[in-house]
Amino acid sequence: MSSELILYDLPSKQGTSWSYNPWKTRLALNFKGIPYKTEWTEYPDLQPKFEKLGIPPASTGMKYTSPTVKLPDGNYIMDSRAIADALEKLQPSPSLHLDSPYQARIEKVVPDLTNSIRPIFMPLVPKTFLNKPSYDYFLASREKMLSMPLEKYAEGADAAFEKAKPYIKQLGDMLKENEGPFLEGKKPVYADLMIVAMLRMQAGLGYAEKIFDCEGGKELKALYEASKEWLERESH
Repeated sequence: MSSELILYDLPSKQGTSWSYNPWKTRLALNFKGIPYKTEWTEYPDLQPKFEKLGIPPASTGMKYTSPTVKLPDGNYIMDSRAIADALEKLQPSPSLHLDSPYQARIEKVVPDLTNSIRPIFMPLVPKTFLNKPSYDYFLASREKMLSMPLEKYAEGADAAFEKAKPYIKQLGDMLKENEGPFLEGKKPVYADLMIVAMLRMQAGLGYAEKIFDCEGGKELKALYEASKEWLERESH
């Protein structure tokens, strides 16, 4: 017997979705018009909740992450790209066009960009978004990973933004290859949603306008504005 899809997302003090990876899945669901409900799960609750549900841990990286979804058939999928594949099978139309030639290019450039600006956003995340359980977890886990306090890591923010500018330009150049506002022209593909998810997180941190002011930012802003209808559902 089928049931409604469940999206396990990370909550925020604002009562809305905030994180880049869950936003990729949320945007795909909203774009496809697939009915779903959100189950907000704080960072330290992910592992115990998913273990209790019988979800196997990831083979690399963090054992349990958001986004995770429960499909209508009862199967659980973790990882935004694996979820995108599953959603495409669940409801083929409108298509995410995961076979787009832009997919591999965006899978390279967007992580390069997010990695370069990590000293900017990582210190801002806990104080901007997180409730106390996730705040404490995030602070401890990230400072252990970095081997330094987040305040110290934030000192590299200005240099990080300079490193990010070539990637912002690359994205803008890709968006200029067709008439836009999307990568392939008038209709979005999943690669567009990956960019929009990144921009939505930076917007929540008050940083998107700085990106839009860079070379390539005009095209990114046009993409973001054209995607507003899929960003509207953010709190449930």
